[in-house]
Amino acid sequence: MKTIILGREGNQPFKISDDANGVSRKHAQIIITDNEEWYLEDLSSANGTYTRDEVTGHKVSVTGKKRITPMTFIFLGPDNSKGCCFFAKQADNYGEFTEDHIRLQLKNEELDRKSKTLDDKIKKIRLIGPVVLVISVFAITGIPAISSALGENAMLIRLILSPLSGIIPVLYDGSARKKKLQEERELWNYCPNPCCSNKQTSKELRDMKCSKCKK
Repeated sequence: MKTIILGREGNQPFKISDDANGVSRKHAQIIITDNEEWYLEDLSSANGTYTRDEVTGHKVSVTGKKRITPMTFIFLGPDNSKGCCFFAKQADNYGEFTEDHIRLQLKNEELDRKSKTLDDKIKKIRLIGPVVLVISVFAITGIPAISSALGENAMLIRLILSPLSGIIPVLYDGSARKKKLQEERELWNYCPNPCCSNKQTSKELRDMKCSKCKK
């Protein structure tokens, strides 16, 4: 069994900067059993230990002994320069970032696909309003044959369809969805190097190299 103490005075294979004062001296520990099972435990730290949810990307507080994998992303304290974050495997074998970058790149590509799908949907929604308006005005009142066939219902249908031309784009708030997607992207852009607090751009994620620490 191997026990790795994480913190500014821990025995992890990388140094946590003294400036990262959101990290306690002995903040948390990783236990790797003889069966290669990984566990993470907070050591009553001042600012808490967290993992990143693999679905939502949000931080999840670690209470008790939590089962993790080598590719679990860990936050010691705050997610800024006052804290430290990294994939768990770096605490056992620091310095090889290829797998970490691939994980982040795949997630970035997934978010790019989501963004494109959202942009396409917004374009289609924006077209619905004018189309509905054209149908209501020209197809019902502008074509005598249709208007005559519909009789007194023509005006009723126009009254129903015309407001929809303005309501449909409002009901689908594309800007709010784009903002939420950007917030989700920011949850996945941390540099995998524990000694770096950089939040990477999409280009850095695609290139698989942090511009700040060059890792």
